[in-house]
Amino acid sequence: MLCCVLGLLALLTGASARGLRALIGAWPVAAIAGGAAAALAALAPYHLDHYRERARSHDRSVMAEILAAPLCVGAPSKS
Repeated sequence: MLCCVLGLLALLTGASARGLRALIGAWPVAAIAGGAAAALAALAPYHLDHYRERARSHDRSVMAEILAAPLCVGAPSKS
């Protein structure tokens, strides 16, 4: 998780002083982007479990399941 945060910070700042000045000047956008990244990081395990269960029930790989049904609908089955 820390690697994701550091990567996001490096991406937003452009790893330069100019990027850092832009980030400080645009802190509301950075806060929204950070919140969105945190929310996605929290939801990722749920979706991975969902796709893993669907892949087992359809007898195929997780990647094949993601490509077959890219939008998650419903809770993971408890079979």
